[in-house]
Amino acid sequence: MYFCINCVTGKEEEVRNRITKFLSLNIPQEFQVWFPLKENSERRNRVTETKNRPLFPGYLFIWWNGETEMQFPFFDIYRMTGVTRILKYDDGSHNLQGSDAVYARWIHSNNGLIKQSKVLYQEGQRLHILEGPLKGMDGNVVKVDKHHKRIKLRIDFAGRETDISFSVEFVEKSTRRLSIQEQIQSSPDMPSDRPSDSDTPSQDQKD
Repeated sequence: MYFCINCVTGKEEEVRNRITKFLSLNIPQEFQVWFPLKENSERRNRVTETKNRPLFPGYLFIWWNGETEMQFPFFDIYRMTGVTRILKYDDGSHNLQGSDAVYARWIHSNNGLIKQSKVLYQEGQRLHILEGPLKGMDGNVVKVDKHHKRIKLRIDFAGRETDISFSVEFVEKSTRRLSIQEQIQSSPDMPSDRPSDSDTPSQDQKD
C-alpha cells in the first residue's frame, strides 16, 4: 500500500525522520518513507554541479506492506509536528489509487531519487526519451529547454496537474558514415576473403 503525507515545506526531511522512527517502533510490517528528490544540474560561477532537489515540495510517500489500511496508525502520524494532511479519497480510503498509485510506484522503483534521463531532440521534431527514469513519458513533455538542458513534464497527481522541471542529458543522433571496410564487413552479400571448400583444390586435383 502507498500513502501520501502533506507536511510543512522545508521541513520534509525532519518529518520523514520522525515518521520513520515512530513506525520502526510501532509496526511489525515492512515500510519505507520517501521525501522524493530529483537530480539537477546547476551551473554557478562557470562550474556545473549536480544537486538533489525536492521533486514535489511538501509531500512524503509511504510504502507499507500491510494487509488492511485500518491497521495503519494514521491518527498518530497526523498528530506529529509538521504534518498538515494525509491524502484521503471520497470513499474514506488513504491507499493511493489510479494515477496517484502509478506515481508512487514510479518513485518506489527509483528509490526516491529521480536521476537524469537521456533524451534525443532536434528543433522541429518530437522529443524522445531514450533511457532513464523518465523513459516512456514522452507524451507528458510540455516544454523543452535545450540551452539549460531541462524538460518540463506535466504530471497528474492528487487530483490536479502539476508541471515539474527535470534536468536531462541531450544526446545527438549519430550521423557518422561507415568506412568502405566497415560497409564490406557489415554486408551479407559481399564475398569473404577466406576461400570456400569448393574453391579449395582436392587431393585428386593436386595429383
